[in-house]
Amino acid sequence: MSRIGALLRLLCPVCRKGKVFSGPLTMNPQCPSCRYVFEREPGYYLGSLVIGYVFGVGFVAGLGFAVHAARPSLDWELAFAIGFVLYLGLVPAVFRYSRAIWMAFDNWLDPPGGRGDGL
Repeated sequence: MSRIGALLRLLCPVCRKGKVFSGPLTMNPQCPSCRYVFEREPGYYLGSLVIGYVFGVGFVAGLGFAVHAARPSLDWELAFAIGFVLYLGLVPAVFRYSRAIWMAFDNWLDPPGGRGDGL
């Protein structure tokens, strides 16, 4: 399976077989297939916060513009507030995919074998 396919299916970035998440917001501590530890160091997922923030801003802005386009009589503030409320339903998916993207990027940049030649 390709890296992109494993990322879209939320599978381990190393073996591309084991599931990263055991529940809607609960991560497995390690891959059930290859035993790769997902949190490589304390604070490891700080980068995923940046990815989640970018996704969040993009979704809220897009939804706000869509609401305003559908109802031009609404104030922009109300349109973005409605967009934000609609975005709240996407938060679990954004959380999961921002972590998966971060792990995939980190494993591409610094593979666990220590080669360090991801670029």
